This record gives sequence, C-alpha cells and structure tokens, in this order.
Amino acid sequence: MAAPMHEQKRDLLQSHFLFGKLEPGEIDTLATRARVESYRAGQEIFAKGSPGRTMIAILQGSVKIVSLSPTGKEGVPHVIPAGNVFGEIAVIDGGERTVGAAAMTDCELLIIDRRDVLPMLERHFEICMMLMQILCQRLRLTGEQVEDVLFRSRGLEARVAEQVEELGRVGRLKRFLAPQLAELIVSQGDEKVLESHRREIVVVFCDLRGYTAFTETAEPEDQFEFLRQYHGALGPLITQFEGTLDHFSGDGIMVFFNDPVPCPDPAERAVKMARAMRQEAGKLIATWLRDGCELGFGVGIAQGYATLGQIGFAERSAYTAIGTVCNLAARLCAEANDGQILISSRVARAVEAVASLEDLGNLELRGFRRPVAAFNVVQSTSPAEARPNLTVVARRPEA
Repeated sequence: MAAPMHEQKRDLLQSHFLFGKLEPGEIDTLATRARVESYRAGQEIFAKGSPGRTMIAILQGSVKIVSLSPTGKEGVPHVIPAGNVFGEIAVIDGGERTVGAAAMTDCELLIIDRRDVLPMLERHFEICMMLMQILCQRLRLTGEQVEDVLFRSRGLEARVAEQVEELGRVGRLKRFLAPQLAELIVSQGDEKVLESHRREIVVVFCDLRGYTAFTETAEPEDQFEFLRQYHGALGPLITQFEGTLDHFSGDGIMVFFNDPVPCPDPAERAVKMARAMRQEAGKLIATWLRDGCELGFGVGIAQGYATLGQIGFAERSAYTAIGTVCNLAARLCAEANDGQILISSRVARAVEAVASLEDLGNLELRGFRRPVAAFNVVQSTSPAEARPNLTVVARRPEA
C-alpha cells in the first residue's frame, strides 16, 4: 500500500479524542515521526506480554484485539475499525501488554512511539484526566487485571497531581507573562525571579487620545465592548513580542521588557511592539470613526532601573515595576499626539539602527524638574522594521 501523505496522518491524529487536545505543532511532529507499517489479514501485530512501547492508529483495514482464557483458549475478539487508535494504556508506563492484536483484514497502521508521544501527553492536564478515566473503566476487569490497573492508576494519579500543581503555577504566571516565558520559569523550577529585586527595564505606556471624552457620553455597555475590541487587538502583541504585562487600566496599558526573564534587545522589542500596536489601533480607530467616535493612539517608551516584584495579598497578587522610568514612560505617552511613539534618549540610542526617528528636542514633562530629550518613532512601510523578535532567552544568573 502507498504510504499516506503527511496531511492524512495529521488529520487522523487530530480527530482522536486524545491527540486532538494537542497543539497543532505537536500533532505535526507526531505525524512526521510516526511510521507506517502494512499487515496481511491474520498477521500478528503484537503478542500478549510484549512491551507496551507504541500506540497504533489504523489508517486502513481493521484490527482484532485478542484475549486468552487461563486455559489458553482465544476469547471473542474485539474488532477495531479504521480511523481509531489503540494502545493508550500501554504507553503510560511501557509495561507488558495484557492482550494481543492481529490484523483482521489487510491493513495499514500508523505506529506512534512511546518516546515521542508520552512527553506531549503529560504536558496537558486535560489529557492526563482522560487517561485516568480510561484506567478507571478498566476496573470492571477482575482478578489480576484489576490489581494491575490499580497499580497503574496510582502512578497516573501522582502524575496528575504534579500536573495540577504545575498548571497552577503556570496559570498564575500567565496573568502577566507571555505563555512561553511562564512555562520557561516553571520548567526551570525557580520562581524566585519574581521576588523583589532591582533591574534595568524598558517600559511601554500606551493609551487612547479622546477616550475620557468618549466615556462621558457612551453607555457603560458600549464602553465594555469598546475595551474588549481594543484589548483583544493589542493584548496578543504583548505575547508575540514577549513583554511582561504590568496592567490594563481602562484604555491604558503598561508593559515592560527585560524582566523577569532578561533579553538582549529590550528596547528594540519594545519599539517593534509599539509600532505593531500603532498599526492595529489605527485599524480600530478607522472603524470607530465611521461610528462617530474620534479617537487617537499614543505611546511612550523609556529605559532605566526599577524595583520589581509581586504586590498584593494571598488571594490576589500582581507582578509590577516601580520607579522613575515608569513615570517617564507615562509622561511621554501623555505628551504624544495621535500616531506618535515618543521615546527617551536611552531608547533612541538603542534603536537608532532599526528605526526612523524624529528629534523633538527637550520636552517639559509634568513631574520632572528638568526638560527631557524625546524622539518620535516615524511611521515606516518597511517590512523589516515590523519583524518581531521571538527568541526566548534563558534567565541569566544574578551577579
């Protein structure tokens, strides 16, 4: 039989109740690594007592699962048609198979190795729970098989408990970190990076021009819908550029870079994210204008040292930055006109090779006794300038 195309293998895995919970990239990886084998009718696929090292998906034909009585007599076979997967339980611990399998008809099978699939399944809590349910169903068996299932379920229960604890930690971190950064911190087993400390960061503030006037006449329901659209458009960009979300406050958003996971190019990431936000906000503003809402969008970016850590109480906490650099970014944002991204001189020096800048001279900013040099990031149509940086940098040890 001709080997199925990659898309066929992927579609079969996607339709399975377990594999369908995986990420698309994980399914593609499994489809690439899985091998195709052909069997003639009656040919043994695996024997009872053989090591459970694979899961099997039936691409074509059918397979019968064979159990033997204590006297060695073959029981009534259970037939599995094409489009199904079997062998899930054996993959959990790699123990001996409790039944055998043979081709009912000529068939073509997709063989999925335990080493490839198990790490993926264990990263997903929902899949672990499904596997637990499968094990529990086996409790209908008797004698030695029940003891075997109970032994396996205890092992899976421990794994599920660990997974629940890890998911809780990742969930808390994902409230203010990009998912990949949250998972990186948890995988390293070191959440001390969230304790109070001092570090140089790049802070981004952005909000809408004219929003306060809009809220004076808009109904609360309209304001909620308005903010859902706004946050829904800009929020994913924070994740894309691997920023740390400090907070949403109405139309105001504060994001910072280089903490808790340091990166080599925080100013460049911040400016590229701000440009992407300006583009997305511009689309929304054009739509709102047709509805009679005249709004604008401005950004302020500054670089400097801040104190960072968690604040709040046991039931509710947040990760935040405190320092002059935050105030400066906020004041630059307030000074920006529609479409402007105002940056401090330190940020300008860091991005002058990758961004077109307009020198605005020194600005008098509220709360700052001395004038502050500011630059505007000029809008550009260059695709290279809009390209994101997506490399996650492992946390460097503190000095």
